[in-house]
Order: sequence, then structure tokens, then C-alpha cells
Amino acid sequence: MYKKFFKLFIVLAILAAACYYSFNTVMSAIIHSKKEVVLPDVKGKNIYEALEELSNTGFGLRKEGEEFNNNVAPGVILRQSPPAGMNVREGKVIKVTISRGGETIYIPNLIGQTVRAADITIKSYGLMIGEVSQKYSVIKEKGIVISQDPAAKSAADKDTVINLVVSSGQPPKGIIYTLDWKGKSLEDVKVWASENGVSIEVIRDNSELPPGTVLKQKPEADTDITNSKKILLNISK
Repeated sequence: MYKKFFKLFIVLAILAAACYYSFNTVMSAIIHSKKEVVLPDVKGKNIYEALEELSNTGFGLRKEGEEFNNNVAPGVILRQSPPAGMNVREGKVIKVTISRGGETIYIPNLIGQTVRAADITIKSYGLMIGEVSQKYSVIKEKGIVISQDPAAKSAADKDTVINLVVSSGQPPKGIIYTLDWKGKSLEDVKVWASENGVSIEVIRDNSELPPGTVLKQKPEADTDITNSKKILLNISK
């Protein structure tokens, strides 16, 4: 009984080896029967154009990955493997990497930071610090960022330049800058205006805030009004 099973096993092993050899021989013949073709260059083309061109020349296409690239529009091919110009047998699948376009970054809020802290923040977001100018301020201490361009929360590409305006401290005597009056009372504004010779124009609006509360002001806070000496306030009724 054992000898019969052993003989059967030997026969099956021989058949399996023969099938494997025959399969490899047939597949090798099929592969080598395909002619070699010069691989076209599909870099710079969108995925649909590349698929059509590769299909017409007997190749397949597979997307291998995507990368951010500020200089190449989304959907356009950055790289291919194998590279263009090689002699490749028909039927080979060409792998491509696609551009995702420029990386969109939302600008951080830098107002209230020192220049050094703002520079560190800017670089950590993949952005670049640009011009740093100075301006008097009655709101921010010397060396603190007053404003920025582009504004916080706006969308920008990687490596966008951020310009800063930094406080150079309080203005000299005789120069009048508006304070931030929003949320303060009209009476407080009147005291300040009287001390600085500033005239006030008032517009009264409906609001849930207590009557006489400043809702809006024009010009905005930290604006030089030395020449005009005027301020417009929207006040709650």
C-alpha cells in the first residue's frame, strides 16, 4: 500500500514539474514575441493624455503617487518609470507620479508677536519673512508686530513672502493716533477727544450692548489723525 502511494506521489511530482516547465516556456515565448518599442515621454501631460498615448503604443499606465509642486499644475505628470527613450517591450506598465499643484497654506496670525517669534512661526509654516517696516503705535509695545501682509487666515502657496509692520513705540508729542475704542463707552472717548482737540461724529445703531457703547470706529485704531483730528463712531442706542 505504501509503495503504491509513493509511486503515485512520484508521478504527480513529475507531472507538476512538467506543467511548470511548459508554462514558463510558453510565457517566455509570449513575452519575447512582443516587440520592443521606444517609450514615449509623458512628463508634462495630464493623466488622460498620457493614458491615450501609452495605450496607442502598447503600454499600460499606473499612478504611483502624488507630490506638491508649485510650478506644475494639478494632474500633470512629474516623473515616469521607466524613463522616456528606453526600448521597452509592449505591454509593460509605466508608473507615473502626478503633481498636486502648489501646497496651499493658511497664513498664521502674527500680530502681537515679537519679530523673532514671528520669523520662527513663518518658517515653521513653510513661508518666508519679507520686508519688516516700523510704525508708531499706541496699542502695541515697541518691537511687537502690528500688522501683516498677507492677512492671517488667508490662503497662500508655500514660500509666500510675509511682510510685517512692527511697533516703534509711542508717537512723539503732538502726533495723535486713535486708540481702540470698540467696546468702550462714549464718555471715555469724549474725555480723550477733549484732551487732544479731536471732534467726534456719532451714529447710533441698535445693539444688545449697553447704550453708549462704541460698536465701530473710523479710522481704525492706531491711525494717525494729527491733520484731520476727526473720528466717526457707531454707538449703541
